[in-house]
Amino acid sequence: MKKIIFILILLVLISGATMAFEDCPYGEIDCTYPGECGRYIDTDDDGICDKSLPAPEDRAGGVLVVEVESDSDVQITETPATIESKTKATYDLLVIFLALGVLYAVSYILSKKKIIRVASHRKIWNILLLVSFLISGSLGILLVIRINYGITVPLPFNVLYWHVEFSIAMFLISLFHTLWHGAYLKRLFKFK
Repeated sequence: MKKIIFILILLVLISGATMAFEDCPYGEIDCTYPGECGRYIDTDDDGICDKSLPAPEDRAGGVLVVEVESDSDVQITETPATIESKTKATYDLLVIFLALGVLYAVSYILSKKKIIRVASHRKIWNILLLVSFLISGSLGILLVIRINYGITVPLPFNVLYWHVEFSIAMFLISLFHTLWHGAYLKRLFKFK
């Protein structure tokens, strides 16, 4: 119990330290919703956290003014389409589906050729289902805490991205799991 209280106090102190920053605590540029921290704010409704943008006086009219080391200002004109393309997250749906599909096919073939037992084949995929669930669920809880309470656990990766990636993997593995238990599920949902 003392360890849990200590961890909670430590998390509050760490998240309080990240909230003390005036700008983006992660140094993000063009940070999209929900952002890397609980301080996401978007007053101009452009889908980008205001804390990850230059000051309004430095970004008027679609022109971003960047100060470089030579003490001169460089103007970079960005159209809304350019800004939008920078902020869209892309997820690896096909890569994950293909990789897991190939791995499943390999383990299935190995079990059919009796190189590994069918129980081992299922155990491997049950463990992968559990791991993907725990990671996706844990990251989902961190996102809820960040969004609802503004408490951020600083992690060296994008929480939303990895939450979605592991959710994709969990979905596909759960389909394998459902296929194994098809007869049981059919009986379960059969109405008399």
